[in-house]
Amino acid sequence: MSEKGKSKKRNVKTVINSSGLTGLTTILFIMMILSTAVSVYADSHGEIRKESFKTKTEDEPGVVYQIDVATSRPNRIAVMDVKDWGIITIELYDNLTPITTGNFVRLADSGFYEGIKFHRCIDDFVAQTGDPNTKDNNPYNDGMGGSGETIPLELHPNATHVDGAVGMARSEEPDTASSQFYICDGPQHGLDDKERMQKSGSHGYAVFGRVIDGLPIAKNIAGTETYGNRRPLLKDHPVDDIVITSVTIITPEPENYNEQQLSQGNASFIERLSEVTSGPWGALVGVDMVVVVLLILWVAVFRKRE
Repeated sequence: MSEKGKSKKRNVKTVINSSGLTGLTTILFIMMILSTAVSVYADSHGEIRKESFKTKTEDEPGVVYQIDVATSRPNRIAVMDVKDWGIITIELYDNLTPITTGNFVRLADSGFYEGIKFHRCIDDFVAQTGDPNTKDNNPYNDGMGGSGETIPLELHPNATHVDGAVGMARSEEPDTASSQFYICDGPQHGLDDKERMQKSGSHGYAVFGRVIDGLPIAKNIAGTETYGNRRPLLKDHPVDDIVITSVTIITPEPENYNEQQLSQGNASFIERLSEVTSGPWGALVGVDMVVVVLLILWVAVFRKRE
């Protein structure tokens, strides 16, 4: 080997030694670069999937896919009083599904939901209500009514059927949601649009909020006694009346908005971190995070010893 070649080899070795990247550190450093590259690749492909999600339905009648909704106010809150059961408090997704949320708020403010009963209760699935037909004494028409107006199917990739999610019931056509809604008893991601489109090619359901207080009450309603096989046509209909006394809409004060948004931001970060590390690239992303921590600790110890 020429002197010039030996000199270059010594220079490279000197740089590596001076950087503390010898032995295990060199391996960790390489792993960090590779796993970071994979993470970036996966993340960029995630952005592509989001864009496809948006473009896919631009010309689809009766369906609105929301991606980013700008709002200068905090999400409104719905306080639902269920007679003899208690209060269920719902955060409405003004920032994700404003059309569906606006429809619900309009009905609630008009007193539409007062006196309406829960008509479909399935343990570990949903508790459904919102049908004005439940105000009469004929249980056989429950589940067939609405407000007289319908809204398009409004979907947002971040509004999914988590435990306590509140969604709009509808018939087969996507733009037939009116006033009926349900509360999820446990995660029900089989109702999400992405899941249903992949499995059957049919649309999922619009989520427009989530229960933030009183979820045990909603779960107890979902698990209440129903007619079952005693009256097959009323299989999921509660035996006893479960009546909504009122639904009150509250807009949080603007001065509390920053604190609320901070709390939501922290929750969102944790949820997104969990989502990323549980996905197909989760193992590599997890390795990336561990490698970074180990490298920082090793360098800190190395420099301390120097």
